[in-house]
Order: sequence, then C-alpha cells, then structure tokens
Amino acid sequence: MKIWARLKTFNLLQLFKLAQLFITKPHYIKLTLQASKKAVVLANKHYGNTHQYNNRANAFRHALWVVLLGQFVYQKNEDITIAKNWALKVTTAHEDIAVNKPLERTMDLHNNKVGILLLAELINKKEDEIVLLLKKKAQEAQQICEPEEVVNLDNQLVYISEE
Repeated sequence: MKIWARLKTFNLLQLFKLAQLFITKPHYIKLTLQASKKAVVLANKHYGNTHQYNNRANAFRHALWVVLLGQFVYQKNEDITIAKNWALKVTTAHEDIAVNKPLERTMDLHNNKVGILLLAELINKKEDEIVLLLKKKAQEAQQICEPEEVVNLDNQLVYISEE
C-alpha cells in the first residue's frame, strides 16, 4: 500500500502517535520510508504478495524491515545502539498504531525483536546476504497458536498460519 493512501486511513490518535515518533528525529523520516519501501519490495520479490498474511513470508518481512531500518540509520551515524533503538522504536510504534489481534501483535513484535538480535551480525552485510539468512530463518520459523509460545523462541522467527 502506498504511504499516503495508508496515512489517509489513520484516525487522529494514530496520526498523533506517528507525529510523536518523528518529532525528535525528522531527519530519519526519509531513511525510515526508504527502509520500509525496500523491505516491502524485497518481500514481494521473494514471496509475492503472501507476506501480507500471518505466515513465514510475513515473519521474513518484519525481520528484514528491522534490519534495513537499522542499517540505514547506522550508515548515517555509525552507532549500532542508535540504529537498534530507532529500528525498535519505529517497529514498536507501528504495532501500537496498527490494529491487530493479540496473537498477530505478539508475532510481529517477536519477529521485530529477532531482527534486532540479528542486526549487529547483519549491519554491514550486503542485501543478498541478509535476504539469504532471513529466508533461512523464515524456513525454520516456528508456528505459534498462543502468544505465550514465543517465550522460549528468542532467536527464531514465528508465524501463525501456512497461508
């Protein structure tokens, strides 16, 4: 979905939360949009439109988005902590703004966390290396049926359905 089309669907509270995110870091708006677009383009390239569902492709996209956000910020300031913090802040804000069922929210936040854990390892890697590793992680992802199931899956991607 195009950014402006998506923004038009937001209510006032969602727009306010989004504005709060960028008010202190307006120079990260472009980086965030670029990383977000690239994550969707790569997910489409490797999985078609299936990454829109709660499946392995979605897990891949979430982890990829975090890594790309971190990479883009790291290239600007060369500080891994700042890169991790920004990626976590953006992806968590996205989940706070989005309206998801509890299990979907848990899955997304968990896969974002896996991306954060992998960021230090992938920060200087090329796109194809990142995609290869995350596709492997997606293949090995664990299916969950309850939010509590993510507790012992720290470094593993998770998904809800096979669709």
